[in-house]
Amino acid sequence: MRRDLFYFYPLPVQPVFDAFVQAANQRFGKQCKVEPYKTVNFGLNYSFKYNMNGGALTIHFMPYNNGTAVDLHYTIVQAFGARYQKHADDVLIFVNAALGAQAQRVALDLNQFLAYEAGVPAAPMTYAPQPQVAQPAAPPKRFCTNCGTPTVPNALFCTKCGKKL
Repeated sequence: MRRDLFYFYPLPVQPVFDAFVQAANQRFGKQCKVEPYKTVNFGLNYSFKYNMNGGALTIHFMPYNNGTAVDLHYTIVQAFGARYQKHADDVLIFVNAALGAQAQRVALDLNQFLAYEAGVPAAPMTYAPQPQVAQPAAPPKRFCTNCGTPTVPNALFCTKCGKKL
């Protein structure tokens, strides 16, 4: 069985990645395989708490919307109804505390992560504000020197008092 849970942190990839490696090593006591700032992978052993007979968790990372998107990709061998969401919640509790930030669920696709890892980004994954296009300056308003009424551009006479402009 495979399950993917996608999250977003409004932080750069490096601290998010480091927090997940720390969670794997300290919270779950797993030595993990690491591809720096792209993936963390570790095995899942038999557990009553999570109803898992074994499997693996591969955590994918990519820059996304001026932060970091994270995919918790579970491959699980189990007898019945593994609690991968419970396991993910336990991982996130540790990571959120380490980062001082809360993970937000997002709807993404594993293919985006795989394309990023392959070095070929799919659609743009980071948001860069578009530069503001300077609007042409409005011509300065003119006023009648006699009565102070705003005038029509290029008018030769004031529309209120008739004075020549």
